[in-house]
Amino acid sequence: MIMDELWKDKIFWTQEKCRKEVEPEKSDSDFGQTINIKEIRVPDSQTTGLEDEEVDKLSEGKPEEVDAFKSIENKVIGLYFAADWCIPCQEFTCLLKQTYEELKERVSPFEIVFVSFDKKIDDMKTFFSEKHGDWLSVPYKDPLVDVLKSKYEIKAIPKLIIIKDNGTIITEKGRKDIQDKGIICFRGWLQKANLSATNHLKKL
Repeated sequence: MIMDELWKDKIFWTQEKCRKEVEPEKSDSDFGQTINIKEIRVPDSQTTGLEDEEVDKLSEGKPEEVDAFKSIENKVIGLYFAADWCIPCQEFTCLLKQTYEELKERVSPFEIVFVSFDKKIDDMKTFFSEKHGDWLSVPYKDPLVDVLKSKYEIKAIPKLIIIKDNGTIITEKGRKDIQDKGIICFRGWLQKANLSATNHLKKL
């Protein structure tokens, strides 16, 4: 499948969308009380969650969404496959967030797109809105999630696949690159992406 066609007519969720939707409605009796969101862990093979129709209703008419291809065009993209129930994911997400923020401070042409392995939409939204960097996410249960998992043969998480905007793989070892080299690894990714960004290279 040509990736330009894959992104066509697709949208990504932003953190703002998920932040608003995970905030519980409070009655007068709830005022001043802390509401804890229970962490739910399920086997990798188990698939649960809201029905497609319910998910569609949640995403209708929301302004906290962006055009998929326009948001990643001419950038190095990190497809981040992870889930809240995965302890290594929670640990790496913190490091990835720091790296992302440092690269954004340098105005680097880099974007991350979260692809969730969470089994419930509430778990995904809480994880994304509270623990991730200010990047993007494929909507929960969108068919694109399964397409990306299959295309890049994701067998274990956390997994960070670095790609061009046309879907070509730059490296399948994004996680290891960041753990070993920090933001310096972006220099190699940018060169392989063949983007005209000499100024960005000088900043790293």
